[in-house]
Amino acid sequence: MPDLTEQVTNETPPMSAVTEMTDNITSAPGDLPVPEIEARILAQQNQFRHDNILIPSAPQAGQAVEIWATSGENYPLERSVLFYTTDGSLPDTSSMTLPLEKVRVDWETQVGYLTRWRAILPAQTAHTIVRYRIGGWYRHSYQEEPDVWAQDGQGHWYRQRGLLAVTTFAYTVEAKAPHFPQWTQDGIIYQIFVDRFRTSEPGGDFPHNPDLQALHGGTLQGVIDALPYLADLGVTCLWLSPIHQAETYHRYDGIDFNTVDPRLGTNEDVKELTQRAHAQGMRVILDFVPSHVSWHHPAFLEAQQNQDAESADWFTFYAWPDNYRSFLDMVPSLPSFSTESRGARRYIFESAITWLKDYGIDGFRLDHAIGHSMDFWTEFRQVTRAVAPESITVGEVTDTPDSMARFHGKLDGLLDFPLASALRHTFGIKDWNVQKLDTFLYSYEQFMMQAPERVSFLDNHDMNRFLFVANQDTQRLKMAALCQFTLTATPVIYYGTEVGMSHSVDIGAVAGGDALARQDMPWTTEQWNQDLLSFYRSLIQIRKAFPVLRQGKRRTMHLNVAQKAYAYAQTSIDADALIYGDILVTFNLSNTQQTLLLPKPGKAREYTCLLATCGRANARLTAQGIEITLPAQSGAAFTPVV
Repeated sequence: MPDLTEQVTNETPPMSAVTEMTDNITSAPGDLPVPEIEARILAQQNQFRHDNILIPSAPQAGQAVEIWATSGENYPLERSVLFYTTDGSLPDTSSMTLPLEKVRVDWETQVGYLTRWRAILPAQTAHTIVRYRIGGWYRHSYQEEPDVWAQDGQGHWYRQRGLLAVTTFAYTVEAKAPHFPQWTQDGIIYQIFVDRFRTSEPGGDFPHNPDLQALHGGTLQGVIDALPYLADLGVTCLWLSPIHQAETYHRYDGIDFNTVDPRLGTNEDVKELTQRAHAQGMRVILDFVPSHVSWHHPAFLEAQQNQDAESADWFTFYAWPDNYRSFLDMVPSLPSFSTESRGARRYIFESAITWLKDYGIDGFRLDHAIGHSMDFWTEFRQVTRAVAPESITVGEVTDTPDSMARFHGKLDGLLDFPLASALRHTFGIKDWNVQKLDTFLYSYEQFMMQAPERVSFLDNHDMNRFLFVANQDTQRLKMAALCQFTLTATPVIYYGTEVGMSHSVDIGAVAGGDALARQDMPWTTEQWNQDLLSFYRSLIQIRKAFPVLRQGKRRTMHLNVAQKAYAYAQTSIDADALIYGDILVTFNLSNTQQTLLLPKPGKAREYTCLLATCGRANARLTAQGIEITLPAQSGAAFTPVV
């Protein structure tokens, strides 16, 4: 069993460690580092690309759709045609067609001349899936077949060429604007790393095991036994790490998508867990891994042994049998599914449907979502919603914000890596001032308005825990959590964060270091930070009690860089001034007590403090406005009283 006191250090990390944390503060497998993004931009000059740019991004019934493509100056195309279907079939040169117009030629510093092409697809009825390909012909080419098909240039797909590239795209015509089901909008999600959360033993404690790569013995029965604790905490949705059969403790290397790893329990345990969770008002979502499998998965072994095997096209072989596409093309033990294979899709879809239909699972967190095409995700969302209309799809999209936004209408939600980075910079390592945080929030919230719903987090299984980043300072964690829970994105708590779990070594400093962020949850309550746990309980209660935190509009109320003070309100959409039910959120990031003077509201009223991260926070009305007094390094939430 881990002793939290032994994991904590009060020493300040060396500057090299701080720099490393700054550069990789929300790093995750599959992240696109800056050089990769730059290479993707540069590749445009030698490609004909459709980067899933649709206007509108999630079309509704009755709306025509603009589809844009780009050809680089080294692709001198004369004409382009869009081939599309509306019956679910694969588009080809016999499909319905629309010419693309050459709208303009842009010049960009890094890539030179880029030709922009556009077609306008006619409006379709609700629930129609439009699938399409974009063909291009070189100058002086008179052949019937296109010389080139526009390829997907997002994620890592820009690297692929010819038959290996993704050239089929799709979107669903929505009956109304896409949104989370109400249970997700109102949700508080708790991420559980099953092998490290709780054992089946009385009390749930783990035997000491210093080998962090070994199986530690967490089980589904342990999760069931923890339901009273989770209900008392106030969470409404459990996110389970992969539970299917696999070779490692983390199980992101599946060898059977349909069967629970017997070391975790049985398929019946899943059914019991969902039934008991539902009875207590909690949903359950699975961490689902459709991007890749273990190299010992039976389908991959069969494909390696026989080029005519049924599963041969499930995978992409550069040179059969030992040179194949794998996770990031860097991990041979994780061969990637081919996004175009009907057989692979069928296997993935049938597995997802089984968990939804037969075991009561409420949705999926989708690992490495940039590993599949938009055509794949359009179909995945259709087949899962057909079985469970209230189910959700939340993607791990480790890409730039513009690429994240293009998943609108393909996935219901996204894990919010940019927000996690901002909160860790502001409250964790504290290299962002309040001006930078406010500028980020304003711009980012505006930019992501036409994007999937966002799911926020402070830490997860792939990154340093927040307390490590914050030099083990729980006050910084409280301020970050206060900010997280008072923004509209659905919040996630990573298991153990609420009781003070941390570690003393940067996970990037040792091989397999991510396991340091996945240590055993202690169930001896003397090891818990009870003050922090009480704070999280109160934070959850406040979020549940005030709908404006989930549906409101954020408005900056105070910003003083010298004072290191910041305040914003979550207000009713049409409110001109703070009214009962609105929330005022305030921060003092300085080392001394500060008084914030906010504009006077439309009507004089009192304010009550709902929650403070430490000490006493006061609010009073004066002739000049609302006067807020905050202790050093603290935050507080207030609401007007009638």
